[in-house]
Amino acid sequence: MLKSITSLALYTALGCSNLALSMEELDEAELGKISGAGVGFFVDNFLYDQAGATAQIGGLKDSAGNAVNINITKGYIKGEGSSRGANDVVANVGSPAHPFILDVATSGEVPTLPTGKQALRLRTPTYTDPLNDTRQYGLWSFYQGCVYGESGCASANAAVTNINAELLALKASRDALVTKYSNKFLTLKSGIDQDMALVNQRQSELNTARNNATSATNRFNSTYAAAPSSYRGGLITYNKPAQGETYYCSIFGCPQAVKDYNNSIDPYNTAQANLSTAQQNLSQAWAVERNGVSLNQRVIDFEKFVGLCGTPTAEAATCTGGSIADGESNKIVVNGVAVALNNGGQRVKGLDLGLETQFSLPSYAYDSNGVRAASPTTRNDFFNLYVEGLTLHGSYLNLWGGASGMQGEADLQLFINRIALDGCQPGKCSDANRAIVKNVYMDLSLGHATYQPLTFKMDSRGEVNLSLPGPTWSNYQAFYQNVPKSTIAIGNVSFGNGVGNAPTNVGAQIVQGMRIDYLDFKSTSLPR
Repeated sequence: MLKSITSLALYTALGCSNLALSMEELDEAELGKISGAGVGFFVDNFLYDQAGATAQIGGLKDSAGNAVNINITKGYIKGEGSSRGANDVVANVGSPAHPFILDVATSGEVPTLPTGKQALRLRTPTYTDPLNDTRQYGLWSFYQGCVYGESGCASANAAVTNINAELLALKASRDALVTKYSNKFLTLKSGIDQDMALVNQRQSELNTARNNATSATNRFNSTYAAAPSSYRGGLITYNKPAQGETYYCSIFGCPQAVKDYNNSIDPYNTAQANLSTAQQNLSQAWAVERNGVSLNQRVIDFEKFVGLCGTPTAEAATCTGGSIADGESNKIVVNGVAVALNNGGQRVKGLDLGLETQFSLPSYAYDSNGVRAASPTTRNDFFNLYVEGLTLHGSYLNLWGGASGMQGEADLQLFINRIALDGCQPGKCSDANRAIVKNVYMDLSLGHATYQPLTFKMDSRGEVNLSLPGPTWSNYQAFYQNVPKSTIAIGNVSFGNGVGNAPTNVGAQIVQGMRIDYLDFKSTSLPR
């Protein structure tokens, strides 16, 4: 039996500054008369529950050609707090004040669009308050680590404590460098530049020596391989020596291949000696000291300072950029979310989604001698996925037509309180047997209308092509200044039971500042 409760509201957006007041509920006849005004919509008080019914996916085979059936034994979409589908909590996606909006936007409304360009735009509900703005709450949740409100995670200030500790560590690293170089980083950079001139010269000499050594080694190996295993000179037979030793050439003469090998030995040894000398010279150039610090360490320290504080513009450098400045900005956001939570603020409830599946697989038994049984039995395997508290706020998709096909740009801002995965038979698993991922935050940007439009094409065979052009020499500066970056952050990952029957915590994971410089994806139809 399938259970579903759904209420869909559809409005026209009339362009008033107060969107909730600018929306008018329409019946079907009125909606048919609307043209070009844009549509706002939300789904209110709904849930979906497969409720004991079983769906099956067929047509799959294993590597041996045996049929594999996938039974979907449970599936649900409910409101947050459903206890993984056990409770019929109704869900709301959007609201009259914060609907999904589908409209046509101009370059004046979408700054990334070139002048005069229009795009079909789909926007999810968008919030500016700290608790529902995905970027702000996602940053706080990364430092919080645990899911707020669960056992052991009652204080919103854990994130504040963690980001303060991170900033203190960064500032301690900066202070150590300031003390080490007496806060004279322009002098440090000047000395590095002077000493790097010798490094560059030695590196060029090493490149030449390496090329010569490669050429001499190739000739040394090829002539030795071509030399005969033996030859007869007069009444004596001369055998091939070990590589590197001279092949004897008698007074009666020897084959040309022997002469070629003999002539390759000295150039090989000379090239190897020159390469070793060039490597030592380069190493010595990196070891040049100023104030007792080698060039290699000075370069490392200067780059570390730039990462912490940005490129210095004055002798007594201050942190105007870098990870410390970013951390201070992030601290303001984290504090803002913590204050809102401590004052009793609440997030808009998200969705709970779940899927339980059973795989029927042929399985062969093996005896103690490794002999496989003649016929298989059927083995049941399971895969279950539970997503808790999914929100999709602040995302957008813009589409338009171009000379090369349909083009677009998108930004997916997603937050999930918790994801649980397991391979257990439903009802016989606990979180101790699962992989648990907490506080999942994604801000994935794909494409930029002006500098990197995402192009969708389909060729004559029905194959799909998605492409993102890379930066060019003429636009690379604007490209890297304007094309947005992506972030993926996870507050904590844990797996099953570890030492002392406690879960093994992997900890927080983050990928920040990621950008796709070039993409060319093509689908391929496999032969049947």
